[in-house]
Amino acid sequence: MTKQDGSRALKAVTIAFFVSYLLIGLLVYKDYGMSWDEIPTRRFGMMYVDRLVPDRAALDSVRAEGGPAFERFGPFFEIVLVHAERLLQPMELRTLFYRRHLATFLMFFAGVVFFHRFLRRRFGPGLSLLACVCLVASPPLFSHAFYNVKDISFLMMFLATMLTLDSLLSRPGWRTMIVHALTTVILLGTRVLGVFAMMLTAAAAFARRPTQRTVWLLIGYGAVVALLLPLVWPILMVDFVAVIGDAVMGTTSNPYLGNNLFRGRIISAAHLPWDYVPTWIVITTPMIITALFLLGTATALVKVARRWKAYVFGEAQRDLLVLLWFFMPVLGCIVLRPTMYDAWRHLFFVYPAMVYLAAIGMETIAGYAETYAGAARKRTTDGVLVIALLLCLMPAVSFMVKNHPFEHLYFNRFAGKDMQEIKQRFELDYWGLSYRNTLEYIVRTDSSPRIRVFPMTYPGRLNVIMLDPRDRARIDLVFSPNDADYVTTTYRSHPQDYPQAREVYSVKVGNASIASVFLGGLKSATPPAPLPPTPSGVAPR
Repeated sequence: MTKQDGSRALKAVTIAFFVSYLLIGLLVYKDYGMSWDEIPTRRFGMMYVDRLVPDRAALDSVRAEGGPAFERFGPFFEIVLVHAERLLQPMELRTLFYRRHLATFLMFFAGVVFFHRFLRRRFGPGLSLLACVCLVASPPLFSHAFYNVKDISFLMMFLATMLTLDSLLSRPGWRTMIVHALTTVILLGTRVLGVFAMMLTAAAAFARRPTQRTVWLLIGYGAVVALLLPLVWPILMVDFVAVIGDAVMGTTSNPYLGNNLFRGRIISAAHLPWDYVPTWIVITTPMIITALFLLGTATALVKVARRWKAYVFGEAQRDLLVLLWFFMPVLGCIVLRPTMYDAWRHLFFVYPAMVYLAAIGMETIAGYAETYAGAARKRTTDGVLVIALLLCLMPAVSFMVKNHPFEHLYFNRFAGKDMQEIKQRFELDYWGLSYRNTLEYIVRTDSSPRIRVFPMTYPGRLNVIMLDPRDRARIDLVFSPNDADYVTTTYRSHPQDYPQAREVYSVKVGNASIASVFLGGLKSATPPAPLPPTPSGVAPR
């Protein structure tokens, strides 16, 4: 096979990968339940679209009623989704959330495309494709890509912003600056943490070209972002300084009062240990990606130390930016120890940087293999390494297939020997998605015209939406287990079993029950303390 033929074959494989992933998403997007955030964030979007907070007096009223939750979150994609659903009305409620799940997946798919383009500017087509495979084959991210609109939209836009930043650094000018500024505006309109991308932009651009022209470009960049940001975050028109200031402060000081299960202990979310984020990253990432990441990071750091001028001021700056992209937010969490919800979804936007560094690890291994085997055997060694990588990814992929749609419950062996042990050490279905399965079991096996159900946590009430409308009408949600025909739980903040209760159904991942249905009158169950209310009546997660 000629080099040209090989290039065409690789291009065909790349297209086949993206088409296959898109088709998988289109086939499975209806399989997921409802998570904590989906109703509250949609209501926030509706408040913006309906202009329910038109002035400072209305904003102060919202703050007094439910705190700063409404204004702290960048609403851009929620506004887009609310406008889309109104254009497509009339729409049955379950269909509405199916389409929101589809839209969230399409955002992530776009992010994978952006990631591939970013990688191609540094690596060959083969390594770029393998890195995208690693990104998609990461089970928690695969699952979140269907229902976690806040973190997935931010991940996608951060990738887009890094891509436009790369163009600005390579071809500085007003056109590339404006494109990058527009991307940054949408990024900030998703989460205020996008300020981090602005910091990287200023530092990288000035380090690359410390000239007066660069200063003017950066001033123009900041001005465009400041002028256009209220268009994607309308509440800024009411109180720009206070909202931005509070949102920035909110990245480290969150009013969440709940607890997290971490290494077998219930710990206040406001007093998490320094290694909370690193531990979650390590135990939920396929081990081969972590190993390659460590090798790639070591390789990159050695190169930066040896040729620091090229990496700080020159064309190799991209690798240094990716190192900062990953390590600065992670180190920020280690040092500042902000209040965080379960796991590390708030930092999913750094995961592409982790995979990029893993690609440097792949590149390093391939280089050693070529040196050892000789350039004449490069194709053979590359083939062996690709097969080895895919085989190492198979346990994660197998877990995804076997436990769909609960890919977000993936843990590697660092977390524990089996799921039952892991259940006692780390929170499992904290999103509450498996409540959908418990409710579907109840309406499938009980033909009563009215069925009283007591869900132990809020997502159990949300997931009634995912039932067929005829079954939904049969469910009465009650507020005491003693008044219920059935009690449902996902063991949130209560990993222990309920030995005094009569279990009639459970959803299992491995050897652990992640959700159960009990007959009513469950006396041993004590529901967790309610989360603090927001203007929508529910604390977004």
